[in-house]
Amino acid sequence: MFKNYIARLKGIVGDKKAMNIINNALVVISAGPNDFILNFYDIPTRHLEYPTIYGYQDFVLKRLDGFVRELYSLGCRNILVGGGLPPMGCLPIQMTVKMRSICVEQENKDSVLYNQKLVKKLPEIQASLPGSKFLYANIYDPVMDMIRNPSKYGFKETKTGCCGTVETSFLCNSLSKTCPNHSDHLFWDSIHPSEAAYKYLGSFIDAQIQEWLKA
Repeated sequence: MFKNYIARLKGIVGDKKAMNIINNALVVISAGPNDFILNFYDIPTRHLEYPTIYGYQDFVLKRLDGFVRELYSLGCRNILVGGGLPPMGCLPIQMTVKMRSICVEQENKDSVLYNQKLVKKLPEIQASLPGSKFLYANIYDPVMDMIRNPSKYGFKETKTGCCGTVETSFLCNSLSKTCPNHSDHLFWDSIHPSEAAYKYLGSFIDAQIQEWLKA
């Protein structure tokens, strides 16, 4: 889809201006959460290939490495990697699947370790790609702060989504029973933050971007 966008952009403004736009754009990518939830924790399609979480973390990071290098080859130079992993063990779907009333601490530890590996990996990738600039946007800490201090953000519910405990994506629709006030909830569905939570995360990440641009 990005390649199609480049072709359309070139058709509108010409090759030179299109590449100038792409070279100077801030490209935001997200990698991690779905890979772990869908392919390792709950639907273990990768478990036979990667028996331990450590090997799977390295696999995901290798795929991320290849992806950002492809973006670089297409002209991208300023890349924000959106957050690594949130506290995975505190997602409603994980607490429901594991039948917990509190966060699954081991999965949170897995998230912290993966994020540490990602923070170490990005400077290595940047050093190998001349003219590139990478920013790691930390989302683990702000999400965890919302979970631990919900009243600070106006949240009343952090353990279930407005739409439910296992529902996500298309399972939350016009037929779904939802909470009366979604801004009270940290999560919209069993995985994704609510609009209110995303506003706080957006402000947090925007502050990181402003500091990054000044550097």
